[in-house]
Amino acid sequence: MLTGTTSLDLVRDELFASMGEVENLLQQFLEDRQDGSLLQQSIEGLQQLRGTLALIELKGAALLLDEMISLAMDIPVHDGEERNEPLSSLCDALFLLERYLDQARQQGRERPELLLPMINQMRQHRPGVPALPDSHFYPLPVAGLPAGFRKGATGPVEPKVAGRLRQMYQLGLLGLLRDDGLAASVPLMQRALARFEGSLASRMATLCWVAGAALEAIEQTPLNLTPARKRLFALLDREIRGALLNAAEHRLNEGLLRELLFLVALADAGCDRCAEVSTAYQLPDPGFTEYELNDAFAKLHGPGIDVMRSVAEALREEVNALKDLLDLLARNAGDAEQSLESLSSGLERLWKTLSMLDLKAESEAIHAISGRLAGWQPGDVAVLEQVADAVLRAETAVNRLDSSAFAGDTAAGAEGEFAEPLELKEARIVLIEESQAGLALAKRSITAYMESGNDAMHLLNVPPSLETVRGGLLFLGMGRAARIISMAANFIRETMLERKQVPTDAQLEVLADALTSIEFYLESAERATVASGDVLALAEDSMAELGYAVSGNTSE
Repeated sequence: MLTGTTSLDLVRDELFASMGEVENLLQQFLEDRQDGSLLQQSIEGLQQLRGTLALIELKGAALLLDEMISLAMDIPVHDGEERNEPLSSLCDALFLLERYLDQARQQGRERPELLLPMINQMRQHRPGVPALPDSHFYPLPVAGLPAGFRKGATGPVEPKVAGRLRQMYQLGLLGLLRDDGLAASVPLMQRALARFEGSLASRMATLCWVAGAALEAIEQTPLNLTPARKRLFALLDREIRGALLNAAEHRLNEGLLRELLFLVALADAGCDRCAEVSTAYQLPDPGFTEYELNDAFAKLHGPGIDVMRSVAEALREEVNALKDLLDLLARNAGDAEQSLESLSSGLERLWKTLSMLDLKAESEAIHAISGRLAGWQPGDVAVLEQVADAVLRAETAVNRLDSSAFAGDTAAGAEGEFAEPLELKEARIVLIEESQAGLALAKRSITAYMESGNDAMHLLNVPPSLETVRGGLLFLGMGRAARIISMAANFIRETMLERKQVPTDAQLEVLADALTSIEFYLESAERATVASGDVLALAEDSMAELGYAVSGNTSE
């Protein structure tokens, strides 16, 4: 028996007719709430539709019908207008389902992830029913996932260190939740998660490792940072808190682990951490990328296939009429003046229609060449050839309207900028970039020092580099951050170079925490919604722990 999208051609007309009948019944029930038989007939029609879709194994469509049936059965007869919204949602779902089945039939495969927003909208109208996660259709088990890939720590975390690391994570999380820029938030969160990997038990260390890879996927692929995905990282903070308070009894949240693994599976090939996690868990390929899913979603909510075919057919008639007029003018047959007038008006209609369909290149070409017809003289074949080229190009674009590849692109508007001199703005950008480069160089040198067995040669250029960063911060008016950098440079110069003391691994980690905090500050200080003072306080605490307390006005 044929199943899936291959069988849709056999039942499409019957399915769509049944959906139309159910929608009419629901509309009638909206107008006459006293007739309970209308609602009952609607439920029976939905059950028949669900049976058909389950029979041909379209799991996404069948699940949507399940939710629609449950919602319809929860609607009482004779209820007031407060239940009109769920009824309207049922009608919207039927319309979307029709579009979805057409798209699945045309593409030869079902993509049930496209129906998740509508499924969750159905569930939202039912109290106590949670939304389905993004990974609902992803072929990964809900329970029993391996959770011991990272060694972790065996002893408890020092409370002061735990508090500082949680604060570091929460500062990055705050920027993430407020959409203040991934470039500032992600490195701080990843730094905290990397530290937690070595501080928590194996299962929680593995969860932090996967979360760090998920952050990499969001930043580098990139993935849409939806509210549901933001909640994952807020939930991770609560999980870390629970593990810190009661490590012995804390149980791993396998649902959170699964959702983070789904984000890792959506990452592109350039994400190194994601590749490591994907290999360890042997993650299956989702079968689509984030871009492909967004593109399919846009098509699902755009003009329908039947509509676009009608538009394309009308445009083809217009194009054929233009080609006939061009032929008459090229052969100097008929009334040249009337043909030229008809050609000009036809070209105007065509470029306006193409512009409405967001076929900008073809529209502009037609518009440009139509202006040259005003001074056309019989025998001027060159102009007619240019018009013909533009018309043929438009015809090719019109033919694409019939295919599933068509989808209008939306141009993003440019964001407003601060009213400051361009030269000053460019200077600030260059100075911040140079400061960030200096901090990155210092961190690489410290890493090389650790890996070389504490060879002080790797640190010789670090104090001068940090002094350069300090000068840049002073020029930018970031005096408090400059003092922190100055203390960091003093620690390296006095303790590690002059006294030749070898710091402990914990001290080096604290120093790296301070430098990472300043990196975050440089990325986020221009955003008013970020509590930049908190991240500077975090860096000051780190330096104070090293014995280099930062003094001065904390309001800067």
